[in-house]
Amino acid sequence: MIIEIFDRFAERYDSWYDRNREIFLKEVELIREVAGKFELGLEIGVGTGRFAKELGIRYGVDLANAMLKLAKLRGIEVIKADARSLPFKDGTFDLVLFAFTLCFLDDPLKALEESHRVGKSVVICEVPADSKLGREYIQRRDSPFYSKARLLSVDEISAMLRFSGFEIDRIEFADLKYGNDVVCIRATAREHS
Repeated sequence: MIIEIFDRFAERYDSWYDRNREIFLKEVELIREVAGKFELGLEIGVGTGRFAKELGIRYGVDLANAMLKLAKLRGIEVIKADARSLPFKDGTFDLVLFAFTLCFLDDPLKALEESHRVGKSVVICEVPADSKLGREYIQRRDSPFYSKARLLSVDEISAMLRFSGFEIDRIEFADLKYGNDVVCIRATAREHS
């Protein structure tokens, strides 16, 4: 059902970044700082490609066709794929990015396990459920997107990362409205046993 919403409202979703450019650029800078240098990146839930383009991420996967079309126009090599079953070889990517995506996935743990398989590191950026902005988003029912989201706390994201085989390297926050509104977590994949 959420895929249909992203397909239906792709233009509306994309225009948010134009209307809120200052916030978007703060998010990009936070991700850039936390991600560090990488050569080959993949964004899971690439959406319209805004983050991938700004960060120099070459590949993006998503399930919403309308979003993929917009990302492709931004020069991203897009692939329609489910985050739980990625069409890439083990260890293909230096960096796998989830930019405000985890909260929309049916099975975020499985998606993280799959990102562990294909990536050497992962960066997750989300609005934490336990932040003031997160609580505000949870109350909002007027957004076709966040009314369907399942926001996660920093502790929940951290626990899923560890369970998926990652070691957390860094946790940083950005203030967009109230303070600690967005969290970015970088984790490195432990060796496969």
